[in-house]
Amino acid sequence: MKKLQRFFKKITIMLIYRNDTQLLTYPGKKDRDLFIKTTVLGSIFGTLTGGVFLTGLFIEMNAPDAIMGYLPMIGSIAGIIVIFAGMIIERLKSRRKFIVIMNILAKTFIASVVWIPKIVPLSIAPYLMIILVLFGFSLNAFLGLTINNLFIDVVDKKIRGRYMGVKQIFALIVTAIVPVVAGTFVDISSDKYLTFTILYTIAWFVMWLETHNYAKINEPVYKPLGKDKIKLKDMVLIPIRNKAFMKMMGVFVFFYFAWFISMSFASIYQIKYLGLPYVFLTALTTMNALLQMLYYPMWGKFLDKYGPTLTRNIGMTFYAIHALLYFLLTKETAYFGMILLHLNASFMGPAWMLGVFNTKYSVIPAEGRSIYDGFFTSVIGLTILLGPTIGNLIRNLIINNNVDIIQFSQFRLMFLLTFVLLVALLIYIYSKSKRETNWEQERLVIQSIKSKFRRTRF
Repeated sequence: MKKLQRFFKKITIMLIYRNDTQLLTYPGKKDRDLFIKTTVLGSIFGTLTGGVFLTGLFIEMNAPDAIMGYLPMIGSIAGIIVIFAGMIIERLKSRRKFIVIMNILAKTFIASVVWIPKIVPLSIAPYLMIILVLFGFSLNAFLGLTINNLFIDVVDKKIRGRYMGVKQIFALIVTAIVPVVAGTFVDISSDKYLTFTILYTIAWFVMWLETHNYAKINEPVYKPLGKDKIKLKDMVLIPIRNKAFMKMMGVFVFFYFAWFISMSFASIYQIKYLGLPYVFLTALTTMNALLQMLYYPMWGKFLDKYGPTLTRNIGMTFYAIHALLYFLLTKETAYFGMILLHLNASFMGPAWMLGVFNTKYSVIPAEGRSIYDGFFTSVIGLTILLGPTIGNLIRNLIINNNVDIIQFSQFRLMFLLTFVLLVALLIYIYSKSKRETNWEQERLVIQSIKSKFRRTRF
């Protein structure tokens, strides 16, 4: 048994840590390992209760398209409420205890949504379900913000990019296995609702293991601002007065609005209109996850060397390509197109996640961090809520005016609009960068990056 454990440890060090001795020996590894465990368990919960399975559950309940459009970003919309998070987190004596309590409450509410159709008539079940899901994800938003706050203090910024790359690989292993197994289970089942009930119940038990690991993380000394230093108006005024922070917010607000004006309908477009089976969709998720295992270490090194802003901008460029690929997706091109989409997603996802997370915390000051983080999450949540709302209005205009110039015009024209808006944003970012940065210095940096990609094996 010990020989087997040593074998798997060597494999993990070689394939996942890439023999990075600094990551393996840097102080605080025990707590970093606990964060990895919670990430794995949280990924299992999120996979079984979210994504295509959440959409599938609502489809089984005959939920209207208007509700379905909000499901893919329900977690982000729920984040609106965390604008008040600073009032709570900056008064906490122990973030760890708060995380434990919120993890139990939030995920119990999310998992319990599957039982609503057993309690109320099917005619009103989808509406009560969406309320319950929204409430659960609202609590989860407080949870996520507190976890990030603790994570920043536990993981030193010198190794954060590479560590986040390693941590995500463990989560991706879950993403590569669980969706395929669960998706097959759903597809072969004659009673899909019963299958969803089983999946959600398993997820609830996994939550308890996740909570146990959160309870073991050592919490660094935390100096909250205290009751007397925080006022309700500070939740808005402090972030607004920070010019660097608000410039960053402007970029993210435009990006998320442009993205969700159409992409909120991506899942329902794939499942309901293109008729793609769960097995195929979850198999693509597995392919995506396997490729991201290769790309995360690469982007982690890239971020530690070149910084989060450039990493974020490259990720955003591939998001624009993603929107264009969705525009080209039809019944005839569905299978090949979905493969291209997931190939692109596997490359852009790590760059965007690492770039956004570290861009945000490179601008947010350490003092009052939760106030800025709450403002950021809340504003982005409002933006993501506004996106599908405007998207629905435009989609209805297309439908009501019988605009049928291409197949599924009500979706594909929206994807094209997202592409155009993202290209406009990228032109603004790159042109602004050229005005503010010495062009010759920028050219040398880009040249160095290209050379590094040719020579280095990640």
